[in-house]
Amino acid sequence: MKHYIVRITQSIKRQNSVAKDKALIPIKRVLVVITKGLAQETRETKVMLGTYQRFTRGRASKLEMEEANKQFVDVIRGLGLGVLAVLPFSPITLPFVVKLGEKIGVNVLPSAFTADSKEDEIIDIQQEIEVLVESDIVRSSSEDKR
Repeated sequence: MKHYIVRITQSIKRQNSVAKDKALIPIKRVLVVITKGLAQETRETKVMLGTYQRFTRGRASKLEMEEANKQFVDVIRGLGLGVLAVLPFSPITLPFVVKLGEKIGVNVLPSAFTADSKEDEIIDIQQEIEVLVESDIVRSSSEDKR
């Protein structure tokens, strides 16, 4: 009799763990999307800071400065949502604020969370340009020392 009870409880535990795993799949997908969005924002912010650094030296173009300023606005948006995330009832407040912003026509989320594929390509190209520009600066400074 004990043997059957043990088997039944083990079966119930297995069913519970399978149901738990199935319930976690949508949560994991959302977390992956958030992780990718935050990683993209990090890359864009690094490019922005590099652009501002070149601007202080007089080496940034107007187009680069426009893109850097757009990213700065995204950083401010993220900070605004970060403040709301700390407040109580944020799981209710944040979706409400995002939906309200959509109805009013105000973009509340940073661009990484509403990004188009074209924007991703532009960011990748900008990052490649940043690497090339930085390598040229390092080469020219090493040639000047000679």
